[in-house]
Formats: sequence, C-alpha cells, structure tokens
Amino acid sequence: MSRVYVLAADKKVPGLEELSYYRQAVEELGYPMKPLRYGLSLDEGERDLAHLRACLEENFSQGESLELWSVWLSGDINKKCPPRFRGRLADLDMEALEQFLSAKELCFTITI
Repeated sequence: MSRVYVLAADKKVPGLEELSYYRQAVEELGYPMKPLRYGLSLDEGERDLAHLRACLEENFSQGESLELWSVWLSGDINKKCPPRFRGRLADLDMEALEQFLSAKELCFTITI
C-alpha cells in the first residue's frame, strides 16, 4: 500500500514532474481528476509548500483551479471517492498542509 500526492490540472505545469510510476494505479481508481497529473513530494513541509506555492503562482492565473489529491493505492478499485474540499491558494498555508497530510484520503480544489 502506498500513499501518493497528486496535483491534477487542466494544463501543463513547468517545474513539476508528471506522474509516471503510479500513473496506472491512480487511473485505475477512477476518481474524477483533472487530466494532467503530477506527483508531489511533501516530506519537507514548509520547503515543499513554498516550492509548490511559487510554482502555482507562476503558472496559473487568477480564477484558474487545480486539484491536490492524497490517495492510498491499495489495489482496491471499488473505493469511494475521497471527500472534496475547496479553498483559495491564499488558504494553502502550513496548517492547511498539515491537515491535508494527516487526512486518510482527500481532494483539495485550489482556486488561484
């Protein structure tokens, strides 16, 4: 069983690595994700959050949205879709990241 953090968007995001190793397993979940998917490492807390925020601010315009997913890949393809939450990029601070990381599975839709 593996936990994967995925940023899903409608357009290419320079500076992020496309999801490759877990791509098929994520697709098999059947969750309604935006089409372009990028794997994220969020192990370094504030440093990773600062990099993510900078990347989003640089590549997205006001009003655009993207999805930040936390999913467990367990081989169970009959799981229910995780709960979805909405917020603004301004709301994505260290406290929000800690809540995201502590949740079992969820999707956070971020509007720039």
